[in-house]
Amino acid sequence: MTDVFDEQGDVNWKVVLESLGNGHAVEIPCQKEREFVRRATQAVKRAEKQGLAVEVLRGETALRIEPRSGAARPSESPERISESREARQEERARRREALRAERGAERGNDR
Repeated sequence: MTDVFDEQGDVNWKVVLESLGNGHAVEIPCQKEREFVRRATQAVKRAEKQGLAVEVLRGETALRIEPRSGAARPSESPERISESREARQEERARRREALRAERGAERGNDR
């Protein structure tokens, strides 16, 4: 198994995602509850951004991250993945603008 930590002791997510993309499971050592939760969340989010579905299993001292069967989506090209990401970002921006407009209208009514 490759080392998942870089020189500073941080998780090297590039190595983790590369291993998952190749169909290999990865274990990330954790000592505190907070580390388990944070790293599990990071692993899922980062894998989804790369178009991978993963399963995170908690052990006594480590998180085991495994690619799910059919995890890689070869039918979905990188262009399509980035298009869907852009669409989500645009939707979030529209929601933020709507909330700002709503707050501005509420402030105007309070005066």
